[in-house]
Amino acid sequence: MPKLLALLSSLKLAVILLVLLLLGLSAGTIIESRSGVAVAGRLVYYAPWFLALQALFTVNVVASLLSLFPYGKMRIGYLLTHGSLVLILVGALVTYFFKVEGTLGLWEGQTGNEIDQVENGQLVARHTLPFSVRLMDFQIDHYPGTMRPAQFRSYVVILDPQTGAGTPGALWMNHPLEVGGYTIFQSSYQQENGREASVFSVSKDPGQPIVFAGYVLLVLGMCVVFGTRIVQRRRAAALLAGLALLALARPAAAAPDEVTKVDLDALRRLPVQYDGRVMPLDTWARENVWKITGRRQWQGRDAVAVAARWLANPQAAANEPVIALDDAKLAEAIGLSGATHAALVQVARSPQFGQLMRQASEQEARNEPRRGVLADVEKLYERAQRMGDLISGGVRPVPVGGPAEARWNPAAQPGLPGLLELARGPRLEGWPAAAAMDREVSYNATRPSRIAWIVLVGALVAAIAGWRTRNRTLDAAAAVLLVIGFGVMTWGLGVRWAVGGRVPASNMYESMMFLAWGVGLFALVALVFIRNRLVLVNASAGAALTMLLVDLLPMDGFIHPMPPVLTGTPWLAIHVPIIMVSYAVLALGVIIAHMQIAFGALAPKREDLIEKMADLNYWYTMVGSILLIAGILTGSIWAASSWGRYWGWDPKEVWSLVAFLAYMAILHARSDRLLGRFGVAAWSIIAFQTILMTYLGVNYVLGTGLHAYGFGDSPIVIWMVLIALAEIAFLAWGGFAQRRAQGRPGLAG
Repeated sequence: MPKLLALLSSLKLAVILLVLLLLGLSAGTIIESRSGVAVAGRLVYYAPWFLALQALFTVNVVASLLSLFPYGKMRIGYLLTHGSLVLILVGALVTYFFKVEGTLGLWEGQTGNEIDQVENGQLVARHTLPFSVRLMDFQIDHYPGTMRPAQFRSYVVILDPQTGAGTPGALWMNHPLEVGGYTIFQSSYQQENGREASVFSVSKDPGQPIVFAGYVLLVLGMCVVFGTRIVQRRRAAALLAGLALLALARPAAAAPDEVTKVDLDALRRLPVQYDGRVMPLDTWARENVWKITGRRQWQGRDAVAVAARWLANPQAAANEPVIALDDAKLAEAIGLSGATHAALVQVARSPQFGQLMRQASEQEARNEPRRGVLADVEKLYERAQRMGDLISGGVRPVPVGGPAEARWNPAAQPGLPGLLELARGPRLEGWPAAAAMDREVSYNATRPSRIAWIVLVGALVAAIAGWRTRNRTLDAAAAVLLVIGFGVMTWGLGVRWAVGGRVPASNMYESMMFLAWGVGLFALVALVFIRNRLVLVNASAGAALTMLLVDLLPMDGFIHPMPPVLTGTPWLAIHVPIIMVSYAVLALGVIIAHMQIAFGALAPKREDLIEKMADLNYWYTMVGSILLIAGILTGSIWAASSWGRYWGWDPKEVWSLVAFLAYMAILHARSDRLLGRFGVAAWSIIAFQTILMTYLGVNYVLGTGLHAYGFGDSPIVIWMVLIALAEIAFLAWGGFAQRRAQGRPGLAG
């Protein structure tokens, strides 16, 4: 019996099971991207072999708990973490067998008490509720000047079938209604022939409280383990403090000759209504010029001057080749071989363009992804439509007075003469404060991402020089520049927050800003207590690289209104910063891992320095893993509060779990000495590829799920493959150099 317990509780078995689980989950997301979630569920997620793997993992966890008995003070953290896993798995089992969920669609005035469980468009079950729901009224709020929903809500009456008594209630996105153990969520709506219907998601999940209790214990246990290691090693008190902090929730170009009489400065500050919010005309012009031409300036002209010229002469603008063509294949496909830009007239009159659009529409109707030229032609259509809207309608200035529905009359678009008259005249009553417009114009012109990475590169140079020469003056200069760079990033995020009226965490651009900000925050907290030159070097490098990518990558950096599912909930402001800071900390770890391997290969006699790097990488991995699981769990709670399910096998969820399992495998392997110093560094680099897949791959490669922004033909795919190949070459070189110098095995040494 003791031998069997030792076998079942072994760390080696735990590492093997963690690797098998993450490989299975990874395969599931690939299958889902190609064949749908139902096929992935049948072949992986709910397949007997994968359930057996989870059962064996549960046995391993329980056996490890038994092997730890009796429990000493220094083992409380392990007891909490492993016990919480059992609790989570038991809760998931209860959910699997006893959860009731389905949809209920009601027209205004209609009553219903049956919910339908639908999978792949097919009705698989129907459940009768112990109460009835009557939809009394359905209302939609729109962002000003658009038909884009800002929020939609339902007013209902809950009817008791026995007494007939009715209880009024209301629900909207992220604000469900609790009734007799069931939760009713606002899901979607329908409009038809002047009538409105509301679609509700109804669920009852007795396993959810068990799972959430496990979540709390898991995070608490990991924090205790981390604290225990600190006590044991008598160091890194600052990192624990840092963990608490981290868990919180250029001048315009001269105007061209044809618009020299336009007061560009006044025009760019003119408040206009666009994309559901009020903004200065400067932002409107920059966004449209960038999205149409693919460039921030066009032919060296300021975006406001370009837009003014287009508005002044729409016919000439329609015949000017300004619409960006993504590549040579697209240009050739629409009959414009060799062109990089097309005129609106050319696109509209191209028979090849019309034929390609029909093919794309047919594939869309069949719910098939558009790839290659068909994906590019859809983007071309969007750009051409944007150009047509601009020169035919212009932009709406903020009106003054009148009823709300009249204030945003689409016909009230005065063209360039009217805009100039408003810009040159006095500010009108009802306009937003001039300071608000000036702040956004200043933000647009300043581009804090560019200033930040330039300052951070300076910090990196000073940090490397200080590290090499052990010069305290250079160290201080690097620290000051890092603080300045962090301040610029904080200012940029703060302005976006003030302008958008929300936490800036709703798209890839803003999440990358948070990533760089998290690197800076963690570095500053760690610097106060660790005082290690390596922290300065890798923090400056990580933050500078991230902000450089923010500045140079062709991402949409403009501020847009959020969809209803992201509004009215505190979880966006909690989940996104935590998950992004976890990525930031793990990124710092992977930088240190590269440095450790490089020094091991090039300067193997620097044993003390290599040991410090290995130690620092371990602490980064510990803190990053705690923040990563905290981010996953807060995202799960957010999903439960918004959609009624804490886990839906969305690829982003799955790959986040894959990343966490990868880092848990490393920590367990290190604890059991299955991996040595080099092995931990090497596998940290490999594990970080799962972070890249979670952050970029799901969005742009798989092209499925709630977080998908693209498909497998994105250029990001090529870059991810190149990065992976470069890492393989680097690890092969490092492993060979280490074997030659020390005679140890490559990845496990």
